[in-house]
Amino acid sequence: MEFGTCTFEGAPEQGGMGWNAVDYTKQPPEIRGDLVRSERTQASYLNTVLEVFESMRLYAALAFTFVSPDAEHRREPRYDLDMASYALVKPIKQRPGDPTSDWHWEPKQAFHTLARAYRAAT
Repeated sequence: MEFGTCTFEGAPEQGGMGWNAVDYTKQPPEIRGDLVRSERTQASYLNTVLEVFESMRLYAALAFTFVSPDAEHRREPRYDLDMASYALVKPIKQRPGDPTSDWHWEPKQAFHTLARAYRAAT
């Protein structure tokens, strides 16, 4: 069983289709509409789901997913593909928009939410 949501307001209501927020017919790909990035939405959703799982005594589920390297986080909302990612961390390129650029990841609020929950469970 896996669980998660993307990193924009309203993403939990999109369920498994949150990734569809990216228009890949455009070059470079861009976010559809005027989505608002919200790490808080993603973290809150994970926390709620974890509480439900615990109340059900379900102790094995996979947070989807750790990183999506092809969903680069950028400052410009139109090109912040990480918004449409279920990842717990955001990939940041040294040269934004350059597919050959080196990158690193930084934790999102959801990463810290999951870490706290798993720390408390041990």
